[in-house]
Amino acid sequence: MSEAGTQPPNPDEATNSTEFVTALRALREWSGLTYRELAAKADASGDALPSSTIASALSRTTLPRQQVVQSFARACGLGDAAAARWVAARNRLAVGPISSGSPDPVEEPEVATAEPVAPPVPAARPRRSRRAIVVIAALAAVIGSGTALAWKGALGSDGSNGSNGSGGRAVESSGASTPATAALPDGWYLIQPAHVRDRDLCLGEGRERNGRTDRPLAVQRACDRISPDTFLKAVGVGVYEIEWHHPKEGAGCLTVDEALTGDGALLAPDNCTGAAHQRYLLEATNVPVPGGYRLRPIHSGLCVGALGGPADVNPGAEAMQANCTGALDQEFLFVATKQAGRSS
Repeated sequence: MSEAGTQPPNPDEATNSTEFVTALRALREWSGLTYRELAAKADASGDALPSSTIASALSRTTLPRQQVVQSFARACGLGDAAAARWVAARNRLAVGPISSGSPDPVEEPEVATAEPVAPPVPAARPRRSRRAIVVIAALAAVIGSGTALAWKGALGSDGSNGSNGSGGRAVESSGASTPATAALPDGWYLIQPAHVRDRDLCLGEGRERNGRTDRPLAVQRACDRISPDTFLKAVGVGVYEIEWHHPKEGAGCLTVDEALTGDGALLAPDNCTGAAHQRYLLEATNVPVPGGYRLRPIHSGLCVGALGGPADVNPGAEAMQANCTGALDQEFLFVATKQAGRSS
């Protein structure tokens, strides 16, 4: 819970939807509760507020629905009168100032817990467009299945430090990325964001830099200290699962948080289920760096990049899905390697 003597944020200070959502995030931090704890509190009070709905509401810039705001405020520890104040502030912004004639956007109703449904597969043709490949891959993601192994983190809050699967030894690699083609062979790889290739940073396990949670996330960290080992497994036409193999916890698949489809969702290891938000289309590209790939989550069609964009070049920078921009942080080089400390 919140620290004694501190006051919750004031929703009346918000002047637009973005500021209101920022205030909601501050309210959650004031409460000191995780998404799951907030969902449990809401459920105990008779409110329907899944953790996925909370994550979705706090990752957007549009106004959440009125019922979500009310349930969220009460779950954070506010009384009915204070929760009503948040609802009133939300409704004021939804209407907007009379002079503007342009109210703030409001989040459309959603079924937050629904699993994405793949569209029908088009009739076979001798040559397929990228769009057709994405459709086929989405169907494969629904049909396919993966291993269901528990996953836990093994690093500290700094994404650049901690033990790795090889006991601190450098990961053996060829030192060159695989040329960009239509497909990559299954195998062990280092995944290097193109915007930090000159800094020898790759994607590995770390923690949120703001300390909001202590769960494992995909972050930039030194390639010679990368952990866990990364295995690329083809599951469809140009579609792959990215498996993280931990020496103690087993295998987990890199997963887009809560199967969210919007900009800003982080990536974390989870039990492999074959779901669409655990599968990625590898789109070969030679721009801006030759021999690279874009990572596009099948369920959203967005692109994976650095949380702070191409300017985020430091160790610990979190990976997230975002709108595809063609920027350097959304291109990845795949360096063939061996599983550290074990035969491949």
